[in-house]
Amino acid sequence: MISGSAFCRIYSSLWRDLAPTTDMFVRRMNLGQYERDFPEMITSTAPERRGFINEVAFAVFCDSVRKRMRWPFATATGDQIHAASESVRAHWAHRNTGREARLEGDATDDEIADICEQHSRMMCVFTSNDSTSEIVAEPVFPGCGIIDTCVGDLIASSTLFEVKAGDRRFRSIDVRQLVTYATLNHISKRFEIRRVGLVNPRVGIRMEIDLDELCFEISGKNSVELLTEITIAVSSGDTSR
Repeated sequence: MISGSAFCRIYSSLWRDLAPTTDMFVRRMNLGQYERDFPEMITSTAPERRGFINEVAFAVFCDSVRKRMRWPFATATGDQIHAASESVRAHWAHRNTGREARLEGDATDDEIADICEQHSRMMCVFTSNDSTSEIVAEPVFPGCGIIDTCVGDLIASSTLFEVKAGDRRFRSIDVRQLVTYATLNHISKRFEIRRVGLVNPRVGIRMEIDLDELCFEISGKNSVELLTEITIAVSSGDTSR
């Protein structure tokens, strides 16, 4: 079995067959079909440390959500940042990513400022209007066929979100990841998901769309049709790459 992200990355032929207009949709989206919530962050975080810092910021955000904290009253504490840093280090070491050298040393003042700003932005986006009781941090989607159990970023008021904190706009693989998790949820019926979205706290942008509309945009099919086709493909044991 493989991870959801590997399925999105490796099986390009399958994605071209089932969702041939994904790239076109993403190009239109990046031309301005998104919401700008904040100006782009300007930080001194070294590029080789940025992935680590992004994961720590998200881990602190998840901890705040689970503690039912809300914006603007929630601020990232030193204890939260330390615990999140240790958790991310352990996770990366378990995955044996080869990136362990980037984890050495405590976060610098600039990196802590980066974490706190990302945390504040995510808290603002996700908790200023919605109750934290309606947010599921890191939802688990049971695996199916060749795809192993997956952990998403969060579900807020029946909207499945993925958080991407790189210095970039959104990519086709981000949309594939949303659709993959929606497919696993279509099979398990674990959560109610009617909409999907992408959020980049570093760049300050957000996109949300009805799941049916997204599926039609990338495939010309409604969500039941597309997610069923993906289900059959990953369950068949003969999925083309």
